[in-house]
Amino acid sequence: MRYGTARSRRPRGDLVKRNAAATGYSFPPATRPEVWREHIVPVVAVAPLTDPRIAELLKVEPGTRVMRRLRVTGPEAEPPFQASTSWIHPRAAAVPGLDSPAAGPGAWQHRLEAGGHWPITWMEIHRARMPSTREAALLEIPASLPVLEIIRVGVSGGDGEPVEVTECVVASDRVETIHLLHRDVSAREPWPEVINVCAEDDPEQ
Repeated sequence: MRYGTARSRRPRGDLVKRNAAATGYSFPPATRPEVWREHIVPVVAVAPLTDPRIAELLKVEPGTRVMRRLRVTGPEAEPPFQASTSWIHPRAAAVPGLDSPAAGPGAWQHRLEAGGHWPITWMEIHRARMPSTREAALLEIPASLPVLEIIRVGVSGGDGEPVEVTECVVASDRVETIHLLHRDVSAREPWPEVINVCAEDDPEQ
């Protein structure tokens, strides 16, 4: 609870689903059966990409003019959940429909795939940081509350190079990440003493 207002937390897995309501994809944590809405009018414009970290991930020079998409979304009847800013590589800028603000969650990735980049694969980078003044205002949170920054890199199935980078900023009290741990090949067999103990406990042996 923050400032007397409860804000629901949502677990964040790693599953990308087809959006049942529209052609496109639902990314975690928006894969639950609930309706999300826009908190601002989506912004789509070509602008210089000045963040060197994002530019490196997109494999363009800092200052390169790229298509930028900004959306602030969240479940209905709740405060904003996340601010998402996507940068699309210039080589894909001519794909029809990418400059439409109406292309909702995951829909413009579908258009990228239809434009020759099927199938896009994604990698995420997570870190905690403090929000900028603008991010705090968009999320309706105090600037003293840390945020979870999730950078998603979309790699084209057509040429194997990054075709889009999306930065999602979420208030840290709104999300819990869930990771299923997998055993390495070296850890899939029981330890010898475990096998011996099981054999000793077996009354039939």
